[in-house]
Amino acid sequence: MANPYFSFKQFTVWQDQAAMKVTTDACLLGAWASDHLQQHFTANPLEPARAPRLADVGTGTGLLAMMIHQKNPSLYIDGLEIDPQAAQQALHNVEQAGFQQQIQIHTVDVTSFDPAEPYDIIISNPPFYQDDLKAMEQKRNWAFHDDTLTLASLFRFISAHLSATGKFFLLLPCRREQEVQTLLHSHDLCVVEKTAVKTAPHSLAHRLLLAGKRGKASTDLLEQEICIGGETGSYSNRFRELLTDYYLTL
Repeated sequence: MANPYFSFKQFTVWQDQAAMKVTTDACLLGAWASDHLQQHFTANPLEPARAPRLADVGTGTGLLAMMIHQKNPSLYIDGLEIDPQAAQQALHNVEQAGFQQQIQIHTVDVTSFDPAEPYDIIISNPPFYQDDLKAMEQKRNWAFHDDTLTLASLFRFISAHLSATGKFFLLLPCRREQEVQTLLHSHDLCVVEKTAVKTAPHSLAHRLLLAGKRGKASTDLLEQEICIGGETGSYSNRFRELLTDYYLTL
């Protein structure tokens, strides 16, 4: 049985009411995207009159929204979640952390959600499994299977609601990379950075961290890899760099 909560340095994520629990891969996405955004806003200072808008699609417990907010507190963040219980827990987590001024949680189906303004950033850790054996519990299906948020629906949302100069950040399984490439092309989106995630230095990659934008694919794609574990079995140096401001044990 999963721990009912996960404590970080600046907030706690309660997860007993959400099907999707805190995972190492999700934490890595949040830290990786936060690092990218922090570097971007350092090089391109924000206009005082307008806070950039971010959508966390399938926010679950609110983990990604809170990780992004910790490093980029000027962002206005919408956490979008179809499961009412998970959305309520995300709201509780946000309020307990004191982040409610900048993070709003919405109980919505993103296939019919129509925001008033486009988003400057869209982030998502979408359901991975397609046509696999389904769990008996409805909310676990929502969290793990892509019936309610297919990759096609996610990319339609990005295409419809990402600003002209916006960026998106995704965590996806390696086995669905070809499907992702097809969807990117059909929605006039492209990946500018692809980071393969490996459990250990000599293991095969199991996840992809993708950073993208509008436009056609170019030849200057930046490809990297991150190993969660190092040669000695502890966390790798790069993983430590990214998660040191979040994990209590680092």
